[in-house]
Amino acid sequence: MARRGQKRHLKRLPAPRHWPIKRKEAKFTTRVIPGPHPKEHSLTLALVLREILGFAENMREVKAILSTGQIKVDGEIRKNPRFPVGLMDVIEITTSGDRFRLLPKQNGGLRFVNIDKAETGYKLCRIENKTMVKGGKIQLGLHDGRTLLLAESEKASEYNTLDTLKIGIPQQKLMKSINLDKGAYAIVTRGKNIGIEGKIIEIAKRIGTHASTVTIQDPDGNKFQTALEYVFVVGKSKPEVSLEATGGSSE
Repeated sequence: MARRGQKRHLKRLPAPRHWPIKRKEAKFTTRVIPGPHPKEHSLTLALVLREILGFAENMREVKAILSTGQIKVDGEIRKNPRFPVGLMDVIEITTSGDRFRLLPKQNGGLRFVNIDKAETGYKLCRIENKTMVKGGKIQLGLHDGRTLLLAESEKASEYNTLDTLKIGIPQQKLMKSINLDKGAYAIVTRGKNIGIEGKIIEIAKRIGTHASTVTIQDPDGNKFQTALEYVFVVGKSKPEVSLEATGGSSE
């Protein structure tokens, strides 16, 4: 009989390169279950608790911590050690009071930024697609797998793909929309310039084989060019979320 479903294990050697694991220390590591983020751009809760935060030494301790319900992701308790966490996710550990937001790291991977309690109540999500559903309503598909149905009073033309929404979590309430325009503050999520942040100074949209590009100026005045689909807007003129471990700003 053929095997059914996804494999439950993953060998360490072919695991995503940004995972902070020792490739030759053991044979297997945890495999990401289907969820809000793809394997190539996420971490499992087991990796977060064991390899990154050091709260556990083995999978047995990881499962013991998760079983108590003290780990929240975007405001919801998660108990599966293979659950994927990724870009802009908020991780809260209720017993220790630790709170983190996941952001892209230079040279690849994800970094953990300490945030205060007020920031745990919202996250930023990029609009990936916009479709019409039954009843003529407009549904927005977001980068973390969420879908948001616009109210009839809202104009669909005000929401475009690659714009960013500030939503309350876990109730998923729309708080603000941030357009991808010149002057907006953004962070690069993929490519060779991953992790670079700054103000958008030029957007060159092209049709055909030549990809659309965005020019970003970082706080030091350096200019970088990246693909349009790699840009994640985080604020109109300054960040809506903390981008550094020591704090941040919010409009």
